[in-house]
Amino acid sequence: MANSSGKKTSSSSKNTKKTSNAKNNKPSRNTNIDYRKESEMFHEIGIIAFFIVMVILFLCNFGIIGPFGNAISTFLFGVFGLTAYIAPIALFIGATFWYANMGNPHALRKLISGIFLFILIGIICDLMAHNATDIIEYDFKKLYEACSQNKNGGGILAGSLNHLLYHSLGF
Repeated sequence: MANSSGKKTSSSSKNTKKTSNAKNNKPSRNTNIDYRKESEMFHEIGIIAFFIVMVILFLCNFGIIGPFGNAISTFLFGVFGLTAYIAPIALFIGATFWYANMGNPHALRKLISGIFLFILIGIICDLMAHNATDIIEYDFKKLYEACSQNKNGGGILAGSLNHLLYHSLGF
C-alpha cells in the first residue's frame, strides 16, 4: 500500500501481537488447583497412614501383635502409664484435628488444652497407683519399670510431674 509519503508499508506489521514475558511467568489457575489437590491428597494419605499406626499401637497394648508388640506395649506403658490405652487414639484425634484446622489459632488452643487434659488424667492415674508418691528421691528408671511392669500409674510423663508436684507442695 502506498503511504502519503510515498513509502510502501506492509499490512502484516500492523497486526503482530507483542507478548510480554511477565504474563507468561505467572502460574496458571490450573497449576494452583493442581497444587491444592496434591496438598489435600498428601494430607489424606498422611491421615490414613497415621490411622494404621494408631491401630497397630492400640493392638500392641492388648498383646495381639506378638513379641514385637509386647516390647512396644512395655515402652508405651513406661512412658504414658495407664493412659497408654488411650494414647494412640488421642494422638490420632489430635493429628486429624490439627490437619483439619491448620492455621486456626482457636484450634491450636483447643489442641493444647487437650494435651494438658491428657497429662492431668495421667497424673490422676499416677496418684491412684502411688508410683511417684512412694519414691522419696526421684528416679525415672524406677518409675519407668514400675509403670511398664504393672501397667498402671502415669508413666514417666505424668509420674515425673506428679512427683514434682507432690513433693514440692509438701505432702
